[in-house]
Amino acid sequence: MIDKKIIFRSKFLIKILILLVILYYLGSKLNIFKYVMPLENYINEVIIVVILILGTLIFLDISLELIKRYFEKKGELRDFPIFASVFKYVTWFIAGLIVISLIYKDIGSLVMSLGIIGAALTFALQRPIMNFAGWVNIIITRPFKINDRISIKDIGMGDVYKIDTMHIYLREVVLEPTGRTLIIPNAYVLTNAITNYTKGSQYIWDNVKVAITYESNIEKAKKLVFMACDEVVGTTMRRLAEIWMNKPRMFTKSKIFDKPVIRMNFLERGVEIKVRYLVDAYEWADIKTKIINKIIEKIDKEEDVEIAYPHMEIIHRNKEDIYFKKYGIHMDDHDN
Repeated sequence: MIDKKIIFRSKFLIKILILLVILYYLGSKLNIFKYVMPLENYINEVIIVVILILGTLIFLDISLELIKRYFEKKGELRDFPIFASVFKYVTWFIAGLIVISLIYKDIGSLVMSLGIIGAALTFALQRPIMNFAGWVNIIITRPFKINDRISIKDIGMGDVYKIDTMHIYLREVVLEPTGRTLIIPNAYVLTNAITNYTKGSQYIWDNVKVAITYESNIEKAKKLVFMACDEVVGTTMRRLAEIWMNKPRMFTKSKIFDKPVIRMNFLERGVEIKVRYLVDAYEWADIKTKIINKIIEKIDKEEDVEIAYPHMEIIHRNKEDIYFKKYGIHMDDHDN
């Protein structure tokens, strides 16, 4: 049986031969060769340009392979596509300058022409240029990377899955993934505040608040809230504390907590008990739900702990009682 690859290659070669015949026929009929012949005067420059292009392709192929291995060795392969894009642009830009310098002999006129063209392009392409500048800023300052969870002011929150020269692509997150994609121009990075929830560590502080009535046993309520939270995240917090005590951290002066932290505040309807805890930024909605369920389960079992909620209490007093307490007389005596 004839190999399909051989058939494909044969058809491909036949198509090339037919194309060459067509081009030769058109060239002879349209007398194109008289315009091509003067190119003999620039044959050296053409050869140099072809060699330069081939050399650039070979250089990029070798260099990118070595750079990829370097990123693999560092364990940061997700950063390779961005670095590779910058490297390609810079390499081809340098190669383009060399080609222009070979073809265009009058450097003074070249500089003036490029200046005029550059000014016109800058005016006409303000938004794309701003987006490109934002991309360069992302590459240099590294406010976030692929897979980071970030929030951009007035835009939204999401997980970064792609960064190109014009846009940032986020998988939208509103407490949990929504399935939508946010496509954000890179220019927003230059003008809008960015919150990165996973830079340095993917664990962040979150909290759950519960209001307890003033008539409740406050001390018992504090213990119940703490126990509920500790049962869910206590093991994780102690593991992280052990790691961070022996590892350099971004905020070296910050205190390390190995268990949830209780904070309290007065409210009109009762006492607010807030428990703070460390949680994986990608799991905070699930963890918060588990903690709230635990708190409700524990409080429901207690008779002297009650969750407060907004309500109105009306106290009715007889006018006679008010007079008696204030003046020591009854309403009947006052009438007499």
